[in-house]
Amino acid sequence: MESHGDYKINLTGNVVHIYPSGSFNQEGVKQLNDKVLLIAPQNSPWALLAHADESAGLTPEAVNEIINFFQQISKENCVVIGIAALPTWQGVLEKSIKENADITIPVYLDANLSKLDSLIKKIMDSA
Repeated sequence: MESHGDYKINLTGNVVHIYPSGSFNQEGVKQLNDKVLLIAPQNSPWALLAHADESAGLTPEAVNEIINFFQQISKENCVVIGIAALPTWQGVLEKSIKENADITIPVYLDANLSKLDSLIKKIMDSA
């Protein structure tokens, strides 16, 4: 199946920033996840911060792929995940995350980027 979804990605300090836009299917999420792993610090604690724009969308399979990825990176030095998302997506993602006990790191969802930055910095400072 063809990959759907657009994104930008960068590393600032030990925080991987992703900027998804458009509609993502499972393959699109897998492609983005692979890029995250390529730039994420290998031997030190790091954070993932997603800046989803208003056009970002997810198929149910894409949501499952995101949850699987969160499980994976929680075992690969990622210590916190922040998702700046509209309230619509917050509910969908929160439900999926809460149903999954294998995610062992904090995952924060909020439309307020300043609040997310503060929460991530607090976790990173104690990592």
